[in-house]
Amino acid sequence: PVAMAAGLAVAAAIAMAVVRAGGPVVYVLGGWMPPLGIALRADGFSAVMLVTSALVIAAAGYYARTTFATPASMTEARAPFAFWTLLQGLWAGLNVVFVGGDLFNLYVALEMLTFAAVPLVCLGGRAETLQAALRYLLFALVGSVLYLLGAALLYGAWGTLDIALLAQRIGIGRGADPAVYVAAGLMTAGLLAKTALFPLHLWLPPAHANAPAPASAVLSALVVKASFFLVVRLWFSVLPGQATGAAMATLGVLGSCAILFGSVLALRQARLKLLIAYSTMAQIGYLFLMFPLAIGAHPWSAIGWNGGVMQALSHALAKAAMFLAAGLIAEALGHDRLAGLRGLGRAMPMTVFALGLGGLSLMGLPPSGGFFAK
Repeated sequence: PVAMAAGLAVAAAIAMAVVRAGGPVVYVLGGWMPPLGIALRADGFSAVMLVTSALVIAAAGYYARTTFATPASMTEARAPFAFWTLLQGLWAGLNVVFVGGDLFNLYVALEMLTFAAVPLVCLGGRAETLQAALRYLLFALVGSVLYLLGAALLYGAWGTLDIALLAQRIGIGRGADPAVYVAAGLMTAGLLAKTALFPLHLWLPPAHANAPAPASAVLSALVVKASFFLVVRLWFSVLPGQATGAAMATLGVLGSCAILFGSVLALRQARLKLLIAYSTMAQIGYLFLMFPLAIGAHPWSAIGWNGGVMQALSHALAKAAMFLAAGLIAEALGHDRLAGLRGLGRAMPMTVFALGLGGLSLMGLPPSGGFFAK
């Protein structure tokens, strides 16, 4: 509790510093300026994600205080020790992603996320959870390799991996270098695999549906947002001159396919957690609609950008609430089969109310955050 309260206070302080500064806040580690040193940068999007991460992890930790409590008769138990350690490691990785200013250090943060998130999926030790975790690990590692190859190409061509310096050195006039396009394609493909955007979504539903409820909430609400956040950083901060209509339209089309495909599959599920997991796949698609809307100087570019940030925020809060509510339902009934939930509203009214609020936000019913996003 102390660590989570302190983390929330730090995230709020960073957000306030960004508001007061009226722009990005930069902290140079060790006093060594890039490219020799590493700079941490927090802007408005970073501040929103930092505070959201702190809130969701605090909620997941509060839920897990009984599920992963160490029995009084023991000094230490495997599952609680693993869960709380992995949760803190995952939170640290998220924070580095949201404030990192160097592409290689962002790669390290992504690996921290991967090796904290994958064990959270299979804490139960069942065969289906192990299979889901291995599939997740395969997609995540392939994504990491592609991202690292792209970063290596950028470093070989431009001599730095600092985001601000790269944007300056690549520039609009020198963006015709083939290495830029190859690197952007490799890094984007790797990040899309980690985000589970259609058609690279195969790992997400079983991983999120079979993980413990607090882990599912964090994975769905935050972990997939980290790689999406880096796609935004790549195209709008590192390569703004290469954010062409064709590239952005491709991301928008993949997002549209994710919305349609994920929604249809969600409607066909027999389990509540699987339904919510496929809904995550669909909602990720909405995030990528911001790319074709936010480029250029047309009047709706700012609306597209703000809508994408609001969608990331509202989806994180709504999906965390839905997975935690689904976990309470599964604990109370011993299952989460939709066919066996008759009468649940009378037995667990507040849980069903929280689940319904999350669903209404995803639908975009006013005055929810999903309404303003969509």
